[in-house]
Amino acid sequence: MTQQKLDRKELRRPDEFQVQSRRAMEWVQAHQGKLLAAIGAVALLVLLAWGASAYKSSKEAAAGAALSEALEKQSRPIAGDSPPTPGTQTYPGKDERQKAVIADLEKVRTEHAGTVAAQTAGAELGFQKLKAGDAAGAQQALQEFLDKSGKDHPLRAFALESLGYAYEAQKNLGQARATFARLSEAGAPERADFQAARLSLEEGKPDARAQLEKVAKDYPKDPVSMEAQQRLELAAMPKAEPGQGTPAPEPKAAIPAPKAAPKAAKPAPGKATAKPATPGPKKTK
Repeated sequence: MTQQKLDRKELRRPDEFQVQSRRAMEWVQAHQGKLLAAIGAVALLVLLAWGASAYKSSKEAAAGAALSEALEKQSRPIAGDSPPTPGTQTYPGKDERQKAVIADLEKVRTEHAGTVAAQTAGAELGFQKLKAGDAAGAQQALQEFLDKSGKDHPLRAFALESLGYAYEAQKNLGQARATFARLSEAGAPERADFQAARLSLEEGKPDARAQLEKVAKDYPKDPVSMEAQQRLELAAMPKAEPGQGTPAPEPKAAIPAPKAAPKAAKPAPGKATAKPATPGPKKTK
């Protein structure tokens, strides 16, 4: 009987979950003001994070659109090359078009600083300046891009190789070689090996051809193999001596024109023309 009463008491006792729920509700009612303030603060943080993300996304979108417009100018026509298309801007020449592209890339880099598009514009700016012959300007733009961009940027290897060419154009072969060597870190070991062999060939090192042959052998399925083969073929060609150009081909023998019959000379004015002598009568004996 006692056990039965205990069981009934246990059944009448509130469940632990109900007790905890009631205590929580009582706490909420007692601290309602503080709780609402905390919830408001959390909600504000969420809104601020969402707003910052939305602002960053809109900023990246605007920068990307500006970069796309700048790069699109590279394909705009030159006046006189083709019939003008209504509504399409043309440029007087290639130099003017390239200057316009460089100016727009500079604008993207400065006005949209901090975006991925601005970083990409810095790399493209270096490419364009190198193409225009401004090796020093290209070096500055490319180095700035490499300093600010992450290692996973898709243009990093191209920027490194272009920076090496910029140093080489300024006759700084030591810095060019060191820059080309960094291509291995950027995931392009084949380009690093090729550039090292190519520079050795430029410097006239005795093992340059062996280096190029090794590149062609180590990377047979990569385009760099064909580049190495082309360099080897050029190296095998005889060099012209100083002051001696490529000998011109011998001119073909001209077919002589048929000679016209000589014309009789006209008598000078005022002079009598000598008549041919006629045989006189024969004398009879």
